[in-house]
Amino acid sequence: GPSGAGKSTLSRIVAGALAPDAGDIRIDGASYADWDPEALARYIGYLPQESGLLAGTIGENISRFAGHVDDRHDDVDHKIVEAARQAGAHQMILRLPGGYNALVGDGGLGLSGGQAQRVALARALYGQPKVLILDEPSSALDAEGELALRNAMDAARARGAAILIVAHRSAVLRNVDRLAVLSDGMIERQGSQAEVRDALEAARSANNVVNMKPR
Repeated sequence: GPSGAGKSTLSRIVAGALAPDAGDIRIDGASYADWDPEALARYIGYLPQESGLLAGTIGENISRFAGHVDDRHDDVDHKIVEAARQAGAHQMILRLPGGYNALVGDGGLGLSGGQAQRVALARALYGQPKVLILDEPSSALDAEGELALRNAMDAARARGAAILIVAHRSAVLRNVDRLAVLSDGMIERQGSQAEVRDALEAARSANNVVNMKPR
C-alpha cells in the first residue's frame, strides 16, 4: 500500500508494540493478551522503519540488553554473533572501532543509516524468533545489505518462521506466499501473490482504459 495506508501501524500491532483499538491479535489461535509481554517478546523479532537503537553497545542492542536481565552472558554472546551473521552484519561490526563493544547513541547515532538498519535486523533475528516482522527492511540498505536481507529471510523461512514484510515497493516482496494491500487503514484485497498481482494489474488496465476514453 502507499505511504500513510496504515502499514507501519499494523506492523506495530502485530509486534505487540501497540495495542489495537478494537479486537485482538492471535497467533495459532491464542490471543496476545493471554501472554506475559516479556515471554511473548522472545518469540517475536521486529525491525521498525527507524532502527530504534538505544544508547549502549552494538552487542547490547542486538541482544535487546538481555545480559542486563537474567540470561547467561556466554549464551548471550553466542546468540549475538549468530544473529549478526544471519543478518550479514558480523564483518561490518568487526570493522568498527570496538566491534561488538562499539558504543552507539539513541537512534543509532554514530552509525550510517545502512549500518544501523543491519544492526537492527540482527536484533530482530536474535534468538531465532518464530514471528519476524520487517517494516520497510531494505529502505537504507546497499546492494550488499539487500543480499544479506534476502539470505536472512530465506534462512528464517527455512526454519519455519512466519514472516510479515511491510513495503510500498514490490521488489522485496517477490518471494512471499501471500499479499495484502492496504488503503486508508483498511485491507483492500488479500490472497496469494499471483491472485493479488493479477487483480492489481487488471485494475490498472481498467483504469487506463477509462482514462483513455474521449470526454
